[in-house]
Amino acid sequence: MKTKENLDVEESLSLIWTSIQRGDTNFNKIDAVVKKGVCENVMNQLIAEGYVLKDNETIKLTAKGEEIGREITRRHRLTERLLADVLEFDKTAIDEIACDLEHNISTELADSICTLLGHPTECPHGAPIPSGKCCQKSENKIKSIVFPLSQLDPGEEVKLAYIVTTNHGYLHKLLSLGLIPGVKIILHQKFPSFIIKVNETQIAVDEEVANLIYVRK
Repeated sequence: MKTKENLDVEESLSLIWTSIQRGDTNFNKIDAVVKKGVCENVMNQLIAEGYVLKDNETIKLTAKGEEIGREITRRHRLTERLLADVLEFDKTAIDEIACDLEHNISTELADSICTLLGHPTECPHGAPIPSGKCCQKSENKIKSIVFPLSQLDPGEEVKLAYIVTTNHGYLHKLLSLGLIPGVKIILHQKFPSFIIKVNETQIAVDEEVANLIYVRK
C-alpha cells in the first residue's frame, strides 16, 4: 500500500506534468500550485529525489519525473471516462473519485480500461488523454464497449457516450440536434451517408462525423 509520501509525490508530478503540457514552465507559479494542491514542502523533496530540475525560473521534469507525471495523468483521465461513459456518474463528481483511484491502478489495468473504452483521446472535460502502448499497437485483446458510430451495423440501437471534436461551434450544432450523451440512437443506414434516428428526429451525417460520435451498446 502506498504511503502518503508516495501519493504526494505522484499527485505533485501529475500537476507539474499537466502545467508543462499547457505551456506553463514558471517554477514559482507551479510551486504555488503544488503547495496549494498537495502540501507545503513536497517540491523540495521532488528536487532532492531527482524528479524535478529548477533551471533559473524554469521548471523541468527529469525522465523519471516525466514518466510518473504522464502515467498518473493518463490513469486519472481514463478513470474519468470510465466513470462518465460506462458507470454514468455525474460529471461533477468524477474528478474527486478519479483522484483517489488513479494511484491504485496499474499500467496494465489502465491499458485494459483504455481498450475497453475504444482508446479515447480526451477526458470528459476535454483534456487530452496521453496514449499508452495499447493505443500505439492498436491492441484489442478485449472488445471495446465504447466505439465510433461508424462501426455500428444498421438497425442497432445504442446510447451516445461522447463526441470528440475541438470545434465548439460544430459540437453545439450537434447538441442542438439532440445528440447529447445518454440519448438513444438507432442507425438506419450507412451509405451514402449515415442516417440516425434520435428521439423522433432523423439526422444525416457523413463518415467523418460518424467517426467522432462514440456510442455504447
